[in-house]
Amino acid sequence: MWKATVVLLCLCGTAMAVGGGDGNPDLKTCQASLDRWRSLRVGAFIHWTPYVLASGRPAPAEGYDNLYKRFTAERFNAEAWLRMLKGSGFKYMVYTTKHGDSCCMWNTKETDYNIMHSPMGRDVVGELAAACKKQGMPFCPYYALHNDSQNHPDWTYEVDPGTGEPDHKTRTKPGDAAGYHLAPNQKPEFNRYFTHVKAQLKELSDNYGPFLAWWFDQRCATLNHKYGTELYAHLRALQPDVLASNRVDTPFDRGLDNPTWFVTEATSAGDYAVSEINIPRFNRDIPWEYCQAAGKPDGWFWRADDVYRPLDAWISELVNVVCRDGNYLIGFGARPDGSFEPRLVEQFGKLGSWLERNGDSVYGTRGGPFKPNSRYGSTCKGNTVYLHVFKTDENQTLTVPPLGKNVLRCRLLNGGTVEMKQTDGGITVKIAKADLQSPDTVVALELDESAEEIEPVDETILTQGAGVTASNIRDNKKEHGPEFTVDGNGATYWTTDEAVSEGWLEYDLGKPRAFSRAIVDEGEDGWIRHIQIQAKTGTDWKTVFEYRHGNPELWKDIPMELFCPEFRFGSTTAQFVRVNIIKATKSPVIREFLLYER
Repeated sequence: MWKATVVLLCLCGTAMAVGGGDGNPDLKTCQASLDRWRSLRVGAFIHWTPYVLASGRPAPAEGYDNLYKRFTAERFNAEAWLRMLKGSGFKYMVYTTKHGDSCCMWNTKETDYNIMHSPMGRDVVGELAAACKKQGMPFCPYYALHNDSQNHPDWTYEVDPGTGEPDHKTRTKPGDAAGYHLAPNQKPEFNRYFTHVKAQLKELSDNYGPFLAWWFDQRCATLNHKYGTELYAHLRALQPDVLASNRVDTPFDRGLDNPTWFVTEATSAGDYAVSEINIPRFNRDIPWEYCQAAGKPDGWFWRADDVYRPLDAWISELVNVVCRDGNYLIGFGARPDGSFEPRLVEQFGKLGSWLERNGDSVYGTRGGPFKPNSRYGSTCKGNTVYLHVFKTDENQTLTVPPLGKNVLRCRLLNGGTVEMKQTDGGITVKIAKADLQSPDTVVALELDESAEEIEPVDETILTQGAGVTASNIRDNKKEHGPEFTVDGNGATYWTTDEAVSEGWLEYDLGKPRAFSRAIVDEGEDGWIRHIQIQAKTGTDWKTVFEYRHGNPELWKDIPMELFCPEFRFGSTTAQFVRVNIIKATKSPVIREFLLYER
């Protein structure tokens, strides 16, 4: 019933995201599926293949290739997995049907390198998909199109030493040695591999669907934009209402060797964006998802030495994501025997308890209307704004900007005591000290009108309208002047002369102001690699924040925004502020420079 209804809505609805890109202009994102996906907000990202037997340790390709031969997983129980996930507050599951080790976790007919030829001999994807349907939890397949070690699309690739072109050749029988050597006189052929991929996606969709969304992973340049849009069309032909992450296509947009985290180009295929490096800034325009491992040093797959991050860290990430209008996907894995680490299960139980108390402020909400900062964030649903309080002043009070709507009632989700005062200057809440919770105390503000229709409300931008000078202006033309970095219009910008890759912008705030947060908005350009925020003290410039790529060679093509969407530093008071660009890959572009008190 759900699938039929969604298909009808998809055919009638409008797109909120890119959809099929320029290769498939008529394939728009299905609005009903997107609304459902976004309403779930909290997902489990489960990594579990025979690779877990390596416990995260590097090994030769032939070592990985033979792990399945001793994979027994005698304690795997799909129903038990679902009980744990539901009790932890998760609303959807993303599961590694095929990770970079290339071992398929279902009964595929495309290759014998699959779970049915392991000692376990059970269709893991089939059992999980069935359990998800029984429990009403959407199942979203992860499918790797890459090789983690050599950047080839699959560890079952053979690479021609002359051309470097890869090919896929399936095993001839279970237990064959690694290598997948081509037959005599057979040359590598990428399209043969791509046909294999499409056949596997069809198997998964036909045998275990319908799915809510596909989650792709790839770092293979051969899988370019042409193949990405074709793959997206293939998925939509298999299931008209399904969603696909932007990694179906965009990992190589603008020549980057890693996915950008927002679908920013009209040519790209994909329905939602994925980030796994940093939480992005507030963005209601593009659906997105932030994924992070539950543990460290590399907690995607289970490791014997896993150190799980504190519960407060998970909650803080979750809240900061939903307040910015994203979904939160937390990654973890089962142990080799198919059970979960007891320490992990215990902490997930505590997460579930927190979500049981505060879930109204998470599930089914949209980010805003208050844009988040270091002291608070917000979500909204219907006529209610959920104010997420991270910090108060010494009197346990917090003041937020005015909404332009009347607050009828105010309450704490934890049942504690809160006082509220609304004036033309803003809304002030005072929370009893005993009722403040770390890392988040949720205040529900019930309005007299819809909260979801309120335009996002920002803190005062200290640089708006400030006087600006620059070290260099492209051709000394007015349309590239520094004043465009404070005009509130992302379509205008400042830039330097061609081949000038460094420079500065100086801002006069009019009087000394206190500030502790800044945003340098490069738009879609992203050339800056080393930058400082400086404040003038007397006649000296003091650096209050500095960003540079930690590994310039490895990340040289990745935009700063991916690693550092916002600059946060200790509170500083100054009238004159400078943005000092030390290095950029080409002439830097700044569209807006936003400076905030908090």
